[in-house]
Amino acid sequence: MTSLIVYFSRFGNTRRLAVAMAEPLGRSGDVRVIPIDQLTPADFEGIDLVVMGTPTHAFSLPQTVAAILKTLPSGILAGKSVAAFDTTVKPWPFRHMRASPKLLRHLARLGGKPVAPPQTFFVQTKTPQKTGQIDLLLEGELAHARKWVVGLLEQANTQQKRAV
Repeated sequence: MTSLIVYFSRFGNTRRLAVAMAEPLGRSGDVRVIPIDQLTPADFEGIDLVVMGTPTHAFSLPQTVAAILKTLPSGILAGKSVAAFDTTVKPWPFRHMRASPKLLRHLARLGGKPVAPPQTFFVQTKTPQKTGQIDLLLEGELAHARKWVVGLLEQANTQQKRAV
């Protein structure tokens, strides 16, 4: 299975998750990890599974991510399995106001077939500008990300078998 992980990351936490997810995906086939600002329509050619992640900004998708998604051609994800994840501070009192459900809806509108519910990974509430700390992922979140994508692979494989 050929996979593409696309991410937007302001402080590097979402990028670290994307890179961690690439490890198990790479054991099942080719995988590429690219930041969303370098994404082109050609990047989707020959891809079976697209995983996209972003931090939650202002209870939603960052404007940068929404703007890039709007530029993608309609139907570009047709026949591809898709999944979405976000990073959000913990505790997060507004559980329904996260970026990943909106991101997954965008991917489905582009023709993708969701293989799992949107997933959230948690970061600390510390502000990097004040603390100087960049690694804000909570302990265990990288392992959680690796385990999550193994499940995505299983679901995508099942989805592809049904389509044949």
